[in-house]
Amino acid sequence: MSEDEIRHPALDGARWPVIGVRVRREEAGPRAASWRPAPRAVLQEVLLPCTWPELERLAEIATGRSRARVYVRDLGEAGPEQLLVLRLRGIPGAVRIDGPLAPVAEVLAARARTAALNVAAVHREAGRPQEARLWRTRARRILKDGRAARRGRSVRAASAGLPTLGRRS
Repeated sequence: MSEDEIRHPALDGARWPVIGVRVRREEAGPRAASWRPAPRAVLQEVLLPCTWPELERLAEIATGRSRARVYVRDLGEAGPEQLLVLRLRGIPGAVRIDGPLAPVAEVLAARARTAALNVAAVHREAGRPQEARLWRTRARRILKDGRAARRGRSVRAASAGLPTLGRRS
């Protein structure tokens, strides 16, 4: 099964980490999205993705190791609720989230870690200890990256592309 074929756990009613994003909707789906208040935008809970490559990139963005853009799009077959999910690329139907990420960066990193721990728990309950251990290791790496970012080892703490050796610029 490829990464694109994985069904999101929230479609089956499972609890999954969410983050608040201000979204302005049209009939067809999201029209605009922002991390901060925006005209005619309503705060909505948006699901985190359920695949490791996307969770890893979101954690890198949240901890300052990457400056990639974050998008939001309809989950698809969600029914009347029209659940939204964070995405990393501008795929059809996705809307880029505008605004600074800094105020929600720590929350996003924590939620990505929670999602990884949720997947580890599912593997543990299914009797797959190796996969559970792998996902716990991934969650620990997100935690360590967040701590390193607070100490100044991040893209945001670099001056002209050169490391600042832990000093804030």
